[in-house]
Amino acid sequence: MWHNLARFNIFDNFKNQPDVLEKFEKILRPCEFMPETVIISEGSAGSQMYLLMEGQAAVYKKTPSGDEYKVANLNDQMNVVFGEGALLDVDNRSATIKAITHCRCYSIDRTDFDQFSLQYPELALPVFRKIARSVMERFRKANHDFLLVYNALVAEIKGR
Repeated sequence: MWHNLARFNIFDNFKNQPDVLEKFEKILRPCEFMPETVIISEGSAGSQMYLLMEGQAAVYKKTPSGDEYKVANLNDQMNVVFGEGALLDVDNRSATIKAITHCRCYSIDRTDFDQFSLQYPELALPVFRKIARSVMERFRKANHDFLLVYNALVAEIKGR
């Protein structure tokens, strides 16, 4: 199964190291979700990261009034990982992920990853860095989007 992990960017440092990927496999838990099943719920506490192995899912956010809107579509060809922030911190989920089709995933639980990190710090550190980069990219994009909305609002107010 290690070749399946090699396709995910969080394991880029180990693509040609099956022995290392096999160590990561030991902390993976298989899980399946039927269509329309909520995999991750915005605002809820989470402790798992997911690797989408097969299927399609969608990312949803809520407006301040509670209305849900679709942010993105995900599929197994994208080699997508979601919920990775749960490995970094105990925090509430920032989005909802729903299965569109039958989804087969692997999950990594924070507790298992913490134990793995203690046992193999040299293997966990590059994964932590990839996750941190991903979270920071999303933060920068959200910051940029916020500034766009702010500037549009200011321009609208000044135009009156």
